[in-house]
Amino acid sequence: MTLGKFLMIAGVAGATLATSVLAQSPSPRGPPCADRNHVVGQLRDTFGERMIGSGLAESGVLFELYVGANGSWTLLATVPTRRSCLIGSGEAWEPLPTPEHFAAQ
Repeated sequence: MTLGKFLMIAGVAGATLATSVLAQSPSPRGPPCADRNHVVGQLRDTFGERMIGSGLAESGVLFELYVGANGSWTLLATVPTRRSCLIGSGEAWEPLPTPEHFAAQ
C-alpha cells in the first residue's frame, strides 16, 4: 500500500468516526460490533441491503459494502474471527452507470 493511499484511507476513516462521535453521545466501547452472520441478517431483513462489493486489507480485515434498493448503504469491517463492526452508513447511494467504470475489471 502506498503512503498516499494509506493517508487517504486514514482520513476517510477518521472523518467517518468524527462524524459519528459528533452526531451521537460518546460510546466508550467503540463502533457497534457483532457476529458477522447476525449483522448481515439484520442488514438484509431490516434494511433490505445486499452486499455489492468487498475488499481484503493487508491486515486481514474484510471491508464489505451493502446497499438497499431505496439507496441506503452500510460499510462493514470484519476481522478473521468473524466479528463485524459498523464503519459507516448513509443514504442516497448511486451506482455507477456501467461495469466498465470499475478499475478492477
